[in-house]
Amino acid sequence: MKKRFISLILVLGLILTSSGCNIQIDVNNKRVKVGYDTPKNKSKHNTVIAKNLDYELPKVKEFYTGNGEYTPINISANIPDIKIQSSLSNIENIAQFGNLNAEQRAMIEENGFVVNPTDEEQLFYIYESNTYNKIPNFVTTDSVLQLYHIFYDFTLRETESDKLYIELKQLNANMVDALYEKYQKTSDEKSKELVGRTLAYFALCEKLLGEGMSRSLPREINSMVEEDYSNIKSEIESESSITGTDVDYSLFKVRGHYTRSDVLTDYFKTMSMYGVVPFIIYDSFKERNEDGAAMAVIATTALEELPDESGMDLWEDIYSITEFFVGSTNDLNPLEFATIVEEVYGEMPEPEDIADGMDDLYNEFDKLTEAKIKDDSIGLCFRFMGQRYIPDSEILNRLSNELRPFPSGLDVMAVLGSERAEEILDSLYEPSKDWPEYDKEYSAVKKEFDERSISDKTENIYGSWLFTLESLNQSFPEGYPGFMRNEAWETKSLVTALGSWAELRHDTILYGAQSGVECGGDDIPPELIGYVEPNVEFYNRLIWLTKQTMDGLSQRNGIGEDTKYKCESIIELLEFLKNCSIKELNGEKLTFEEYDTLLTYGGTLEYLSSSIAGTSDWYRIESDTDKNMAQIADIHSVNGAGYLEVGVGKAAEIYVVVPIDGKLYLTRGAVFDYFEFVNEERMTDEEWQNRLSNPPDRPPFVEDYMQEEKGQELITPAEPYSSGC
Repeated sequence: MKKRFISLILVLGLILTSSGCNIQIDVNNKRVKVGYDTPKNKSKHNTVIAKNLDYELPKVKEFYTGNGEYTPINISANIPDIKIQSSLSNIENIAQFGNLNAEQRAMIEENGFVVNPTDEEQLFYIYESNTYNKIPNFVTTDSVLQLYHIFYDFTLRETESDKLYIELKQLNANMVDALYEKYQKTSDEKSKELVGRTLAYFALCEKLLGEGMSRSLPREINSMVEEDYSNIKSEIESESSITGTDVDYSLFKVRGHYTRSDVLTDYFKTMSMYGVVPFIIYDSFKERNEDGAAMAVIATTALEELPDESGMDLWEDIYSITEFFVGSTNDLNPLEFATIVEEVYGEMPEPEDIADGMDDLYNEFDKLTEAKIKDDSIGLCFRFMGQRYIPDSEILNRLSNELRPFPSGLDVMAVLGSERAEEILDSLYEPSKDWPEYDKEYSAVKKEFDERSISDKTENIYGSWLFTLESLNQSFPEGYPGFMRNEAWETKSLVTALGSWAELRHDTILYGAQSGVECGGDDIPPELIGYVEPNVEFYNRLIWLTKQTMDGLSQRNGIGEDTKYKCESIIELLEFLKNCSIKELNGEKLTFEEYDTLLTYGGTLEYLSSSIAGTSDWYRIESDTDKNMAQIADIHSVNGAGYLEVGVGKAAEIYVVVPIDGKLYLTRGAVFDYFEFVNEERMTDEEWQNRLSNPPDRPPFVEDYMQEEKGQELITPAEPYSSGC
């Protein structure tokens, strides 16, 4: 093995999947489940280190050095409490909202706000409608989370299309060449069979990448490739002729943003092959699978024997960038595996020599088992590019079992600190009724997650996004606006977190309409008022997350100057909203310029969103699917019972009574419309957007603040205002 100049420290990062896998193997004629959709007991924080090893496993090279420890911000709120009077009689601009029905008015009077679904395909369309209709804007946390989602998703897909796909094609082609040469040189019958199966694995990936076969392969290898390729197209569970394991090929159904181009589709399928289909080392009964172990050695040897720039450097580059976006893998990866192989064999062995060291190899595996695997239902695996540990999947899996097969997004938010989610679980869902041990397991999971430090939570963008959402879980004391100090607002904030979390799961599903208001230019605007949802800690965290994203990608040469400029523009907007929030909480009136910026907030959102998507106007985006914010992600599966889907629908509107300069005004903003349901099949965004013509029921807890009848059209004013932006 070539000596590599990298920091050798024990890999603590554990994983499993954002999209999961379901695999079975035959052991003594018994069909045994060894797969999973989400990790069970995989937290790196409750794992025993493999201290029995006499050497350390290498860590994948790191580019990101971090943007410093996060520092919370402390703010005291001093807004006078102004009660909403009967019939909304003390709201200064209530005459602007003659379209409100009796139910909406009743909710506004009780809670200070109400939410309604709309047919708008993006949140910023609601704000642009406000500008046109002279309606005061209410800037929501939902709107900037949607903006960050667009930035994250388009940056990820650009990185995948323009960089990772190219490197993946080159790496896989090099593996095919190396394994073909090894196959030609191997004479021992059993060894040649194992090399051939390993070659078939990467030849199948070559086919998935849309490439014609680079060389003529023996008939028996071609047969395996074609059979497994047919399995992938079938999208049903069946046995892999290459690995001999049962694979849930529904995981190869292209979903998320990977439906948007052929390149992304091919990338998705190939990375799914690398991440889903394992080389089994131990099955769930701790029975040795020596063929799987030998194939892992063969694949690792082929990679290590390539020149660094053609092999391990390419692998590390792909892995490290995706690790920064999502997280680290739990399975043995080639870099770690190479260290173990060298320890046993002294160098990379020839295929014929692998069997001679098999007992010693398994002795090393036994030292790893405690550190790498904590779930007794899953054996030890090698994956060429394993899927990733994500903390919310750990929560979902630990809080589900055969008595409670389908968990809820509420479980995630409750563990992350939402008391309202806990209350809803107890009162509406009653999980302990079906699963008596639920409360005990929940307490254990909650305790473990509560003990995690901020640095533990923010090791990658995925974790930092969840950390940002935690700031929505707070309740607000006296001194905050009245609309924020009630149970209905806590539920609304919970749904904001759930909606953004659904978008996060959508964006990372592989690793775990036109309505624009043109800006013209009135010289004299109407009276300027507007309001920012004053959650200062939220904006502070989202600023930190956005800087982390920009800095980390810059250090990996994964971001150009144009994208960096867009990122800086998002940070500038967030800083503005944070400063407005601080002024509001201090009882200060915003300046004319600040109100003017809030007035044109919809145009700003559309401009930033469009520029991130690489176009001048949102309606110019070529993909109709991308134009619509409605997105879906399957996050959990139960064999024979379906898939738990979470997603957001079209934009919802929110009417909020806000205090400005000692008076009350009614404002209008845009929020997520969150859905969570069980479906028989995994869904694409296209299928979900079509489904919205007859959507599933919303979660029952949205009744706290939502009137599900769609809002009426606002009356168009005689003299529409144009900002001139």
